[in-house]
Amino acid sequence: MKYTALGAFEKHLQAASPHNFADVYLLMSEDPYRRKQGLEKLTSLVLQGKPPSHLTYQAFDGERMSATTLMAELNALGFLAAKRLVVVSAAEALDKAVSTALEGYLTSPNRSVCLVLVSSGLHRGSSFYKKLEKQGIVMDLPEEKSWEKEKSVIEWLMNQAHAQGKQLIPRAATAMVKRMGTDQMLLEQELNKLICYVGKGTAIQEADVGAICSCSDQENTWQLGEAIFNREGSAAVRIARSQLNQETPLIALLRQLRSQFQTEFQVCTLLKQGGGAAEIAHEFPYMRGAILERHMKQAQHYGLDRFRKGLLAIDEAEMEAKNSALDPEFILDVLMVKLTT
Repeated sequence: MKYTALGAFEKHLQAASPHNFADVYLLMSEDPYRRKQGLEKLTSLVLQGKPPSHLTYQAFDGERMSATTLMAELNALGFLAAKRLVVVSAAEALDKAVSTALEGYLTSPNRSVCLVLVSSGLHRGSSFYKKLEKQGIVMDLPEEKSWEKEKSVIEWLMNQAHAQGKQLIPRAATAMVKRMGTDQMLLEQELNKLICYVGKGTAIQEADVGAICSCSDQENTWQLGEAIFNREGSAAVRIARSQLNQETPLIALLRQLRSQFQTEFQVCTLLKQGGGAAEIAHEFPYMRGAILERHMKQAQHYGLDRFRKGLLAIDEAEMEAKNSALDPEFILDVLMVKLTT
């Protein structure tokens, strides 16, 4: 069975607790925080709120493990726990031997073990994925579009604050996302700082965000995006190199760029479909006045076709960053040329 929404997956776990958990789970999402949320919920319910120990929880790295070691752990009998958790992270990096051994294991899993594979992305057409879907439970969360991500993260922030007895004003939540992007791990840290800052106060205001939250490199990344959308090649190269010199990881920089491109692509699409300022402001509540006009002008100037090609170029650059030994500055320079010509 497959779930494509985190909320639906969590409801399934609640219904399965405490005695009807599956023997095999796949938790798959490109977003590390959403994978973390799914794993924490599953771990908490399987272990019935008790902290993990070496008797109840074993973790393996999919990039550095052998089939022999994993199968020995999976086939071991548990005497001191009703259900043991065996968690394999980076399951997309499993080698052929481990994948083959696991496919065999899926036909007759150890009922005293709950095997959890955590992955940023497996090929959905592979026999391995299909067997996991057939024999176990799959949480396969699709990547959210940038405007969907912004909305869901703002709502998530307000819910997180409410769970801790605070009201996060919508304008304050929006300000946090504008300043720091949609990285939920970073936002969670900043929210905890805000909760401490307001003390006995019940509401977190936009002014509190300005006073206590750090502004990440997101601001400089927006400047980079503007240089690209205005097709100012030399400025784009200069700002991009500056970001690397400030020790911004190349992968993080590329993902921030992708988020910008997705947002502007959506603005351009709405304009192409005959939409106007009202429709765009409805999709992106933080776009008002001069900010809205700037986004519309940039989208029209850059054009739909360049946005499509740009997104593909960013994906190619990320693959090179992950899988080649090329210098990050070289990868970035080449990308800037592609995006501004």
